[in-house]
Amino acid sequence: MNESLLLLKLITPIWTGDIDLKSDFIRSTGIIGSLRLWTEVILRGMDYYICDPTSDNRCPEKINNDLAYCPACLIFGATGIRRLFRMEINGIDIKKVFEGEVINIRPSGRNRGWYLGNGLIGNAELRVTTLDREGDDILLILPLSIAAKWGAIGAKTQHGYGVVSLVNEQQLNIETFINSLEKILGEERLKRLNIEKKRRSTDNNTLPNLKEMFFAKIQFSVNEANWWEKIDGIKQALEPKNKKGEIDQKLKEKNYQILKAWYNSGSVPIAPAIKNWLRYGDGRTLWQTQSNIINHHIENWLFGTVRDKKSASKINISCAYLKNDNQWEFRMWGWIPSQENPSGFNKQSFLENLKNSLNGKGSINIPWTNLLGNHIGEHKLLDWHEYNSPKDTKTPNESNLKKFLQSLLEG
Repeated sequence: MNESLLLLKLITPIWTGDIDLKSDFIRSTGIIGSLRLWTEVILRGMDYYICDPTSDNRCPEKINNDLAYCPACLIFGATGIRRLFRMEINGIDIKKVFEGEVINIRPSGRNRGWYLGNGLIGNAELRVTTLDREGDDILLILPLSIAAKWGAIGAKTQHGYGVVSLVNEQQLNIETFINSLEKILGEERLKRLNIEKKRRSTDNNTLPNLKEMFFAKIQFSVNEANWWEKIDGIKQALEPKNKKGEIDQKLKEKNYQILKAWYNSGSVPIAPAIKNWLRYGDGRTLWQTQSNIINHHIENWLFGTVRDKKSASKINISCAYLKNDNQWEFRMWGWIPSQENPSGFNKQSFLENLKNSLNGKGSINIPWTNLLGNHIGEHKLLDWHEYNSPKDTKTPNESNLKKFLQSLLEG
């Protein structure tokens, strides 16, 4: 057995809540679940068949007298097979980002808005112990490293939670990851365990795949300490009105204390403001068609819905987090599949429009002062990564997945 100790800094609040929607401490199950998702997208990008563990087609599949598993289940476990590793999490100086349960952020034009809970901030130790002689901790550390550099972990990442950094980051090599993967998929090992590798299925084309994802980082500067008070949605939360249309002073003070504590922790919830513009504001021009019926279908497909057939948002936007004295940054990433898209939706056109708008070069200008207040400036697209695409700012048109993965690891 090998053991590794990983040190995580929680840059934005992390959410690993229970069924009661409380996130009082970091749950290893929440971290492991999100790391499995990152591992799945990487493995699908490498053209492995990876099951959907929530579907009826999940592993194991019975083939003759043996049970068959996909590579992700061989790493993270499934019915009849244990995980390759044990993870223990120890919070260091962990605390709730604010006191209270939720705050309602309602940007312009919204009646309901977003309800944000009190995630956790601080640092954490992740102790990873391999439980199999062919197991290697790089199978867990590499997906974690990519998530730490370009995405987030835990739950509610689409609302801005879960941006972390690896304090004791290792230099990782994609070839080592591939070699370790091949070891656990080796015929000798599978025969010893009396199992098989699950064969390819057509439903692999409708699940998140690294080759169909994009990753962006955007920075902006601020010139006032209280700049965050003017963010769309936060501004309204700091001027709450009762049924008579008067300012509710008690709720105003409560919301101010919550949001001030959030700001003091080093991040600010800006996802509602930007998502509101993308979904309901002029940002719709980036993806909409001439048909309102088609647009409604695209909207729910792209941004998620809790009605009818529930689906998650395909676009994640982090909280803004402090980089230095007056420089802030946020991330945007997502999975836009190439197949089975809604009628009328043009993936490449949408991503091109989105990148250009973030870069300040598009036909649709993002109204940053309306979204984030009039005390910000110098907003710029720092990075855009996309597999085999001329839009990628570091490795344009890179069709070698190994090289693309290595570029993500290098940050």
